[in-house]
Amino acid sequence: MSSLANVILFLALVTTSVMVAVMYVKLKKLDRYHAEYQQIFDRTGEALKGAQTAVMSFGSEGKETLSLLGSRIEEAKAVARQLEALTREAHQHTQSHSNSLKS
Repeated sequence: MSSLANVILFLALVTTSVMVAVMYVKLKKLDRYHAEYQQIFDRTGEALKGAQTAVMSFGSEGKETLSLLGSRIEEAKAVARQLEALTREAHQHTQSHSNSLKS
């Protein structure tokens, strides 16, 4: 009877050892996955920091561009006013020259 108990205990020990070995392999695999996920998260963090920097840069460059564009629009309006004035003067000059030739 004690040999039957010894056999049962031995089988239980072997089964437990196999289960521990399987769990060890799974834990090693899980550890590798964890390391890969950590690398992915680190790269994702770096990419997000780069995107944040790009967005901030884009915002400041956008403000700069808008400011420059606003000043260029004001310059263009001033040139357009000058052109209109010169056109009116030329038109008036042409009319007065025409009227003096008719008289």
